[in-house]
Parts: sequence; structure tokens; C-alpha cells
Amino acid sequence: MRITLLGGLILLGSHQFAYSQTYATSKMIPARTYGASAQQTSLSTLLADLEAALNVKFSYNAALIGHKKVRAASAATLIKNGWDRELRERLQQVGLTMTPNGLQHYIIKPVEAIPFVQQHTITAPVERIEVRGVIKDSATQAALPGVAVGIKGTLIGTMSSPNGEYSLKNVPDNAVLVFNMLGYRALEVPVNGRSSINIEMATENRVLDQFVVTALGIKREEKSLGYAVQKISGDAVQTVKGTNIGTALTGKVSGLLIKNSTEFFQAPSIELRGASPLLVIDGVPYGNLSLRDISPDDIESMDILKGATAAALYGQRGGAGAIIIVTKKGNSGKGLSVSVNSNTMFTAGFLALPKGQTSYSAGLGGEYDPTDYVWGAKLDIGQKAMQWNPETKQMENMELTSRGKDNFRNFLETGYVTNNNISVAQTGEYGSFRVSMSHIHDKGQYPNAKLDMMNFTVGGEIKLGDRFSLESHMGYNKRLSPQIAGKGYGDQGYIYNILMWTGPEYDLSKYRDYWVTPHEKQNWMYNAWYDNPYLMAYEKLRGIDQNTLNASITMNYKLFEGAKVIFRSGWDYYGNNETRRNPKGINATRGWHALGMYSQNRATGYSTNNDLILTYDKKFGDFAVDALAGGTVYYYKDEYNNASTRNGLSIPGFYSLASSVERADVTASQSRKQVNSLFAKASLGWRNRVFLDVTGRNDWSSSLPKNTGSYFYPSYGASVVLSEFMQMPAWLTFWKVRGSWAQSKNDIPVYATNRTYTITSAAWEAYNAATYPTNLLGADSRPRTDRTWEIGSSAYFLKKRIRLDATYYNKFTYNLFKEDALISSASGFRVKAVNIDETYVRRGIEVTADATVLKQGKFQWETIVNWSTSRRYYKSLDSVYSADNLWTKVGARTDAATVYAWERDPQGNLIHQSNGMPLDSDYPTRIGYSDPDWIWGWGNTFTYGNFSLSFNFDGRVGGLLNNYTNSKMWDTGSHPDSDNPWRYDEVVNGKTNYVGEGVKVVSGSAQRDKYGQITKDDRVYAKNDKAVSYESYARNYQGGVAGGLLDPTFLKLRDLSLGYRLPASAAARIGARSASVAITGQNLLLKTKEFRFVDPDSGNDDVSSPSLRYIGMNLKVTF
Repeated sequence: MRITLLGGLILLGSHQFAYSQTYATSKMIPARTYGASAQQTSLSTLLADLEAALNVKFSYNAALIGHKKVRAASAATLIKNGWDRELRERLQQVGLTMTPNGLQHYIIKPVEAIPFVQQHTITAPVERIEVRGVIKDSATQAALPGVAVGIKGTLIGTMSSPNGEYSLKNVPDNAVLVFNMLGYRALEVPVNGRSSINIEMATENRVLDQFVVTALGIKREEKSLGYAVQKISGDAVQTVKGTNIGTALTGKVSGLLIKNSTEFFQAPSIELRGASPLLVIDGVPYGNLSLRDISPDDIESMDILKGATAAALYGQRGGAGAIIIVTKKGNSGKGLSVSVNSNTMFTAGFLALPKGQTSYSAGLGGEYDPTDYVWGAKLDIGQKAMQWNPETKQMENMELTSRGKDNFRNFLETGYVTNNNISVAQTGEYGSFRVSMSHIHDKGQYPNAKLDMMNFTVGGEIKLGDRFSLESHMGYNKRLSPQIAGKGYGDQGYIYNILMWTGPEYDLSKYRDYWVTPHEKQNWMYNAWYDNPYLMAYEKLRGIDQNTLNASITMNYKLFEGAKVIFRSGWDYYGNNETRRNPKGINATRGWHALGMYSQNRATGYSTNNDLILTYDKKFGDFAVDALAGGTVYYYKDEYNNASTRNGLSIPGFYSLASSVERADVTASQSRKQVNSLFAKASLGWRNRVFLDVTGRNDWSSSLPKNTGSYFYPSYGASVVLSEFMQMPAWLTFWKVRGSWAQSKNDIPVYATNRTYTITSAAWEAYNAATYPTNLLGADSRPRTDRTWEIGSSAYFLKKRIRLDATYYNKFTYNLFKEDALISSASGFRVKAVNIDETYVRRGIEVTADATVLKQGKFQWETIVNWSTSRRYYKSLDSVYSADNLWTKVGARTDAATVYAWERDPQGNLIHQSNGMPLDSDYPTRIGYSDPDWIWGWGNTFTYGNFSLSFNFDGRVGGLLNNYTNSKMWDTGSHPDSDNPWRYDEVVNGKTNYVGEGVKVVSGSAQRDKYGQITKDDRVYAKNDKAVSYESYARNYQGGVAGGLLDPTFLKLRDLSLGYRLPASAAARIGARSASVAITGQNLLLKTKEFRFVDPDSGNDDVSSPSLRYIGMNLKVTF
């Protein structure tokens, strides 16, 4: 036996091969003792005993049960004699009955009276038969155990076996069979004399008693929680598969703000209630994993726990909520299965595409000059100039034409994304295992922009007897790309070079041969600032080789009935290599070197999270107690090493540190931190309708001083199911209210209280130097604290056809840590670390509504709407360190959008200077707020037989965002709106005749206070009549958009799939259990309010790349 156990553990650790024990062979039944005179007992007490003994759930109206008494018996006696029959007899005594409503779920309701006529109707004899069949999941074709099968209108029923098989004897040949299972849509099927009826059941999105995975991987009923939570099934992200799960989640969770970039290899940013949520995979809060490291095909479900209460037991990292991911471990039914899921999508046009004017050349003042700006000569009018010929590679006198008007579009390439997964899963008597391999190839829209992402996971579970179980998971990810550079303004990317700062007078396609002298001189008409884009793509490289590895093991041991000890250990590692190289002779040198460069940046690190938890779960009459206590040790270490050539490459084209002209520059750094924690939770339930949670956690952080390094924070939550206390109207099925209060604390950055030095290599010849820091340490620094309370309600209407959930939250933040507070230079230091008195409060509302809009025959329409708003305000200010301006005030929003706007008269007219140019203000002004007013998502699913159509819209409304592409093109001269009669007159006809619309000051002056507010104004205005250069005016005024800030409101059709599932008989012909095919699309439609040229979805415009539409196909097959 010892050898068998050891072999099983080794086998699980190395291959994750296991067999699942689906049903225990025996179960201890707690017995209630009844006295000799106790002939009757409370029905509610009897039901509570059976719930505890059988792990079943009885749903009923409290008023219906009342104080009804039934014949007494212990739970053990009822089970021994056949509890189903015994309970039904007792219910009939008090005019009640029960009907199955899914796996281990029953509804108690009154017996329906049979009309007199029906009781005495004489009918023809009915033949009775035996009906058999197999029940499967319609999507996976896996067998469904535990489905309740009954004859409609009777108390006759059974449950499907572990293989999904069922049989019913003595069934009238004209009866109707009813199939129920929690999480699946109920079915009613006429028998029509058939003895064999096979059933496929589809999942149900709205479930009354839905279970969610909460902190520390504990499963709980959603109705028992005092905080907001939203569940997403794995299926929701497994059909339209792009490069990141975050994009697929956009708009699907209220309060979850996801900003999707259009840049290559740029992951979406994710915010929940204004902060980044913690990512938890199979109960482990990994320190170095992101959604990019998870294949959508490996996800069983995702639970988004909102707010600090939801993640109180994860400590400071979970203070902003958590995304809890449960991965697949095996089949839903017994046996071996092989699944293939392939999705390929190609680019099919643009949602947003930057474009420039094509009528004027590079240069300034209407003269051609390929050095800077695009305010040059008029093209296509026969004018000639000395220009670089990329084919002869010399200067020649050529006509200035708009031959490059499509340069940018011609530079772009057709992109595509392939996302393929194959998995093998086995479920047996004692456990399960699953192995999965995914590969993503992303061909970007720029030349040489290509990315390969590989993901390998293996996981499983094994049960050794009735007391011990072991679960493990391991994953490996690799990402490879030769070139991820080429974006942005500051990085001098492709748009910067092609559209912003170079004109349309050259044909970029002629520059594919980008060398004059290989590795030394590029074939290009510019000698400063800008590079040949093809050389940038293939020679000026920023390549990556990123690797992550994660593993976890969870052991559960049952101490005694209701008590269990859990040990969980998770570990992750990352090793990322980034190389940068450029040849000699480049012009754009931000981060590069004109004499050639090669650098290696290596980042490695790991984190480990270890939990030891004791849980206890027991019912005491009408009360249920669920408690746990435990401890966690979290540790991480990061190391960074960078080496780069100095002063160029000694051998052109030889990219190595050994090619450095001088000794290579080397830098290194590391950081590490440990947090030890103790925590406890107690949950109390009463009659499955009133719930109370209390948690407490104490952390000891290595980054804080010893005197403040220990800190405690609690949370409280409550939930009350009101529909269990009162008679609800027929249209209201379920109603609960909830509330919670939580505190979370965050320690300070690593080494913020340590004296650290900056080392400079070879500062004086062969001698190194260490720089003494200019910051004072905060010896009494305290952890930042967040206090959050929320209230909410959830209700189901019209027999679960409609669900509505709403939450209001209030998050108060104080003890803010400021590491760089300015101090007097007389102290000998520049800054110091302090906790400041400035505090914030964030308020928000989150609403989710979903419904089965229409259900008729084979047709069904389901819809879901998510809506939320979130804003942060100043609660109090620091008299020393808070900003002194008009918008930093108690009660004011913290996201003020400020600019140095142009001056205007009292009527709003633009004021011009005496030189005819707009008058810029010397004072900043708040013109709005940066955060959106609200965000939303709307999803729809239509099914008809084996056909399905699903699509999702989402968007953001309000706020302000810098449309930098739009405003900067006015400065460079490439804006398409600058091609107008004034520019033509100035360049071609030599006129300087542009007069800005507005006024000028003819007399008087204005006096202002320190904030720029006018205290005295006696200015007299007249209409502006000063003619100026259009070029100068346009570069100054930049389209009249102050600070470039525009409303980024947008609506987007995020994704769409139109699918067909093959009938089981058709799939069987190719040896498959199930198969489906779908047309898929992502990023299909965009409608903006004010933004031009770029997609505001990213929440940032640094000269953004085009927004692409993707259309393709998905194929799923399970064998």
C-alpha cells in the first residue's frame, strides 16, 4: 500500500495522471436523538437534518412551511428506509409535495388540487412501458450524472447514473418526461410510446442557487455573499479567440474597465473600481502571471470578486478585488476525450486609420526641404527639386509629385491571428487529469511584426480514500517575437516617420532595398531625425524571448466530519530576455545609438505563496457554521541585468557585446519582499436565508519599518434572502439584499525605508563611483489604508426569466504614502518619504441585468446588460503637500483635466494678440474630467436548434482624452484639414491672408489673482483683422482643441460568432462526440463621438496604430 501511494504521488507530480472518484462509497450520517414521547417534529428541522446528511438543498417559502409538524424520524432512519419515499409521505400529510430541480436540489410546494371533472373522467386504458436513455451535455457531449428525471404530474422519478443513463418503469405511453439539473435548462419531452429517449441538455445562464469560487478557492452559494460578484463561464471566451482573454472580457462584467490597445504585443489594461484586481488561478494568487499566460481553452470558469471584502483573505494584493480562475481538470463524464479548438481570423479593414494630407511636400514656409515638418511645396504642379532617388541611390532633379500619397497604407500588411488548442483529458474512478497545448501566432499589420505564444498546461486530481485528495497544476508559457518596436510618438515609430514628419512626395515602396552600404548607410532621403521604415522593421530591432512557469499543489485531508485541513503551495518563475540592436547610420536615436548598438536586458524572478488552512463546516439545527483559520507566507524576488555596447559597434553588422567599441555598460538591480500573514473567517447562516461573514487578517511586511510592519484589517458582510421571509408576488421569484464593510492595507515600495546607492561603472577611468541618495527615509511610514463599504440587491423575476443585480460602493483611502515629498535643499536632501493627510473617497454604482427575452420551441434569445459608473473625490487635503489650485478642493473630483487654454472674452470669442496669433493663457484651467461618466456592455445570444448567434457591444461615455494624433498633425503640417484655400494661397500665390476668427484687444488690461482668476478687467475688444501666415496660425492653434482634449465616447461591436453544432449522429460519422463550426469576428464596428484617426478604446493616444477589424472561423471537435 505504501508503494502504491508513493507511486500515485510521483505519477501525479510528473504526469498529472489520475483517476477520479466521483462518488464516495460511504458517508457518516449525523443522527438527531428523539425522546420516547417525541412522536412529531418540526418539518423545517427534518429538512435541515436531511440537507446536512445528504448534502442536498431544499427550497421553499418560509410561510408555506410555517410551524408544520410531521412524523418524527432521524435522518439516518429516513435514509435507510428510502428517504425520498419517506419524506414524500410526510409532506403529503401536510398538503405538500416536492419536485426535483436539478442535481441534489428539490423544491417544496403545495399539492395542486385535481379538478373534479378530471378526477371522474373515464379514459381509455393506457399502455405502460419502460423508458431508457442517455443524457448528455449538448455542447460537450459528455454524460450528465445526477439529472432528475420524472413523469410530469406524478411523484415518480429517478436520477441519471454516473454514465448519464436512466431508466423508468411503468411509464404511461402518453406521458411527458421532465428533465431537471442545476445549471441546465429544464426539458419536457413527450414519450409518444417510445422506449428509448436520449436527451441533450443545454446550460442555463441564470441559476437561482449559483455557486461561485471565492477567496482561497472556497466555493459558496452566491446568495450567501455580502458583496458583489459576477461569474463568467469558460465558454464565453473559447469561440472568438484573439491574443488576450482581457479583450474577450470587455463589457461582460459591470465595473470592470478594460482598455484595449491597437498596438502590437500590447496587453489590455484592467481596472476594477479604479485599481488593478488580483489574478488567482486555482486558488493561488501568483505574483508574476497575467491573463496573457492563460489559454482560454483551459478555463472552466471565472468569478470576478469586487471590492476589498471579496478578497479580504488574500491580503493587500486583493484589496482591489480579484479575478478567480478555475481551470479544467478532466472530463465532465468518465472516460478519455481529445478536444481540438481552432480559431483563425484575418484583418478585414480598419475601424480607425490615421491619414494625412497629400498635396504638400516636406519642408517649411512652402519650400521643399526633406529635413523636418510637412509645410513644404505644393505637389503635382510641375515644380522640380533635387530629390533622393532610391533606385539609383543618388540625388536627382525630379518633379515634386504626390507619388507617396498612399505610403502608409501600402506599408501595412495583412494581419491574422491563429489560436489553436488541443487537449487530452481522462476521468476515472479515482481522479482525473488533463493535458493541454495552445499555440497563438499573431501576424501584425507592420512588416516583421510577428509573435508566437506557446502555452502548455497539465493538471489533475486524485482521491486516495475518503479522507485525502490531491490536486495539482503546472503551466509553461513562451513568447517569441523578433520585433515589437515601431509604435508611438516618443519611440519614433512608423506613424511618426511616415505620416507625421515626412511628406507624400516620395514612394516608400521604392525603399524596400534599404541599404546604400550594408550595415553602415541607409537608403533614405533624410539625414536627421527619421529612418527608413523598412530598415526600422528589419534592422532596428527590439526582440523578446519571454518565459513563465507556474506550478501548484493542493492537498485536502478530512480530519473528521465537517473539518478539513488544506495545504496549498504555488510557485511561479519568469525569465525574460529582450535584445535591442541597430546598425550604424540611423537618424532617430531615442533609446538607440547612431554608431550602432546591441543590448541585452534580462529580467528573472520568482514568487511563492504557501497557505495552510483549517476549515470547519457544520449545521446546528437551523444554524450553519462555516469557519476557517490559517496562515500564508508570500515571498518574491526580482533580478534585472542590462548590458549594452558603448559608443557604437566596432564591426558593422556584428551584433554582440563583444562588438562594443569601448567596455560595455553593465547595470544590475534586484528586489525582494516577504509578507507573513494569519487570517480567519467565520460565516454563520440561519435557515439558509440569513448569512453573516466576519474576517480578520494580520500581515507582517518586510518593506515596512519594524514598528509599523505589523497591521491588522477586518471585514464584515451580511446577506438576507427576503423572499424566504414573506410571500412574494407571482412575478418575483427571488430577492436578497446584501451589505459589507471591509478594510485593506498596502505596505510601501521595496527599499523605501532603506538607504540605497546608485553605482556608476568607470566614472573616473577604471574607478567606479557610488552616489549618495538625495532622499530622506520615512522611519515611521505606515501602510496605505482603504475602507470600503457597499450595499446591493439581487432579484429574479418571472420564474428566473429576468435577473437584476445592483451595487453601490464607497471606498475611502487614507494614510497615503508619498515617497518624493519636496523639502528644503538646506537640509542637504531633495525629497523625503512621508504619509500625507490628503485622502480620497471613490463612489460607484454597478448594475447587471440579464434575461431570457424569448423562449419558444427551438428558439431562444438571451441578453445581458452591464452598466457602471465610478468617480473619485478629495475627502480631505494636506496643508503642506496637497496642490494649491482651484480644482484640488474637498469634495472635488481628482481626475480634473487641465490645460493652458487660449484666452477668451466674456462672450467666448478667441482673443488674438497684436501679431494676429491666439493669446495663450499663462494659467492652467480645468476644462473637464478624464474619467468616463459611465461604461457599459450589452451581450446577446440567439439559439435555434443547432444554430447559435452571439454578439457583444460595449463602450464608454464621457470624459476627456488627448487626441494627440489629431492635434500633432496640425503642428507638423500633415493634418488633412490643413489642405485648404488659405494654405494654397500662401504656398502657390504667395499670400499671407489668413485672419483668425475672434477679437483683439484695442485698449485696457486685466488683473488676475495667483490662480488666474480675473479680479479687474477694463479691456475693450474689436474684431480681429490682422492677416497672418496660415502655416504659423495653424501650428499655434492646432485646430482649436485646447490641449488636444476631446470626448472619447465610443460604441464598439466587440465580437460576434455565428455557429452551427453538428447533430450527434453526424459527429459520430467522423468518430467525434461533438463538433461545431462558427464564423467569428472581433473589433467589428466602431462609432466615436469626437475622436479622429485613432481608436479611443486604449484610453491613450501616443500616435496610435490603426484599429483593425478581424473576421475568421472557429472549429471545435471533441473525440
